[in-house]
Amino acid sequence: MTEQTKTSLNLRKAFDQGVAVAIDPANNVAIQQGGEAITTLNSYWLHQRCPVCSHTFRLGDEVYIAEDRTVRHNNGLLPCAQGNATGSEPSPETSAFFAGLDTAWPPPKDMPIVRLEAGHELLAPPLAGFQRHTCVVCGHTLRLNDHVVICPCSPHKPLCRIAVHRDPIHGLHCFDAWNPGANRQLYCPVTSRKLDG
Repeated sequence: MTEQTKTSLNLRKAFDQGVAVAIDPANNVAIQQGGEAITTLNSYWLHQRCPVCSHTFRLGDEVYIAEDRTVRHNNGLLPCAQGNATGSEPSPETSAFFAGLDTAWPPPKDMPIVRLEAGHELLAPPLAGFQRHTCVVCGHTLRLNDHVVICPCSPHKPLCRIAVHRDPIHGLHCFDAWNPGANRQLYCPVTSRKLDG
């Protein structure tokens, strides 16, 4: 590699880093030097996959940025926490807040909402080159304690294992975006097949 090529590559790397800092000023120190950051709408890693746990980075996710700009989750609820594991039990205040949220913004009547708990097949780790299961609307990976509608076309008698978030607690309103007002959609969100009714 010639000296001019090395200089050109270093200049490109510095330019890309400058762009990332300018776009996401809330995390500029971590982007430049490495360290802890919070995923924002402007973070270059938003919607990308963590190289450790293979989950997507969501808005508000705590992350650690290495000096080489590799990003991994820094959240005790995910397997890549590296010793920062925390309990998943919410405080009484948090529980009361979310109970109020459920009262003010209830799920559609007769709509089975499933809380993904440890061992659920949709939480299986990626194997043999496959990726983790994702919400068919937002594209984010499904995580422990996410609330979803399974087979939104036929949730009472699921025809498939496709899931759509209906999880205001985590800021994931995918089902409501796909099906506003709980009106029956006339197409499948996966195949675009016209539905009966």
